[in-house]
Amino acid sequence: MTFSGINPTGLQSLGNSIEFQANSISSAASTAMAPLERHDKGAVADRIGTRLSSVARSLRTASGDFGWRIEAVLAQDNTYGPGGSPWDLPVSKLELAIGLPVGVDVRSVGVTRNEVRELSEKTPAEVAAYFATQSRDEISLIVATHPNLINDLDGAPPWARYASSDLLISRHMSTLRDEADYVRELLEEGYGDLVVAGLLGHLEDVEAEADELALWLREDRQILLFDPRGDGRVAEVFGDLEEASDIGVVVPGITNDRSNFSDGDGGFRATARNVHERSQELNVDGVATIAWLGYNTPDHVGALVRTAANEGHGDLIDFVAGMDALDGNRHITVIGHSYGSLVTGMAAGEGLAANEVVFVGSPGTSLGHADEAKLKPGGVVWAGIAHGDPIGIGANPFGKLTPWSQIADGFEQLYEWADGEPAIKQLYHGVNPAHEDFGALEFHTDGATGHSQYFDHDTVSLDNLLYIIAGMDGAVSIEIPEVIEMAPGPIGEPWEPWPVEEGELA
Repeated sequence: MTFSGINPTGLQSLGNSIEFQANSISSAASTAMAPLERHDKGAVADRIGTRLSSVARSLRTASGDFGWRIEAVLAQDNTYGPGGSPWDLPVSKLELAIGLPVGVDVRSVGVTRNEVRELSEKTPAEVAAYFATQSRDEISLIVATHPNLINDLDGAPPWARYASSDLLISRHMSTLRDEADYVRELLEEGYGDLVVAGLLGHLEDVEAEADELALWLREDRQILLFDPRGDGRVAEVFGDLEEASDIGVVVPGITNDRSNFSDGDGGFRATARNVHERSQELNVDGVATIAWLGYNTPDHVGALVRTAANEGHGDLIDFVAGMDALDGNRHITVIGHSYGSLVTGMAAGEGLAANEVVFVGSPGTSLGHADEAKLKPGGVVWAGIAHGDPIGIGANPFGKLTPWSQIADGFEQLYEWADGEPAIKQLYHGVNPAHEDFGALEFHTDGATGHSQYFDHDTVSLDNLLYIIAGMDGAVSIEIPEVIEMAPGPIGEPWEPWPVEEGELA
């Protein structure tokens, strides 16, 4: 069922009319207050003025709220191609954009403001239980009136979080367009060349961001989380999350943020997307994957400490708990890449509602042994290290951060300390999960040739990650790779893969 014959211009005009009335009230308030003030009735004038100003502010808020909801629909015009119309949207999507479920009398919907406020204080399991008692109309009303709350509410139905993301993305796009208009006005003021150059650069950035976000509103995108504050937090789903029997959550490492989340065919989102695409190629049914940029990742220097992991691992615990609360019978895997493995390890150390965790390209997980991971009953810990992954330069043979001056003395000492082990044992953030003493199951990563290729197509690494997510542990390749160590060389010379002869690993 779709809408037809609705004039979006008319709806926008209604929003403009609301704003006009707000401005009229403000003007009338100023006119009415002047005589009272002249006759020393200031207290009366203040009370009346305050009341009228409050009404005007409420109207302006309603106008702005209405405006960006309409934008949520209009922004999707590119979805339908030549001759298409955003008003061909499914009813469920359009009704959320406008603000209320179509044909629903708001007075008949049994949702109170107090109930909504209390949701933010509930556990993911309590949130899931609450929504299980609500009708779709009631949930739609909560989404329409409290999109920020629903968007970051672990345990809420995925479809409701998708809808809230659409509204929040559209709101942010509207803000960006307003900012772009303001910059254009400044450019007309005749500033000097240096200022103009800065304004033009900023305008280009703002317009590029708005154009990118327009792609996020396509019908084939499922944005589960959208928070534009700071570096931004985003989560995107690939596959049918509500019907999936196997869910994979990918946690990123350093320097990932909203600006590079979707970078052409790459970006962090490609990790989860590639796994899901591979599941379709191999006809592995029931798999949904999530690119979870739900914490503020550190920069290169920040990667040396655990600050970001300390702040973010609790959010990962809640997110996974929310997935589990929606259906406790589903098989959940969390994959931590690079610094993301530290976030995942700290979460697992406190308790993670996952069946399996996977550490790839890890600088350490904070765990001393795989047995320290607190997972669901029968949980399994996996680890993989790619041939040539330089993560080993973070080796820490002294049980603490290795000073850069010691590393500069020669990489040889790090590998001499390893004494022929298949992997360096101590890394910056704890025991290397790919080391045999850690106790994880190590899987084959053939085809991945560095630190960022674990999720690339046409690699054994990608296939093994899919098999783990799908619960097909028997299909995972766990043979010892032919190349497992980096050959030490003189300072300044590149390291080359070092083939290990048979019998050297005794």
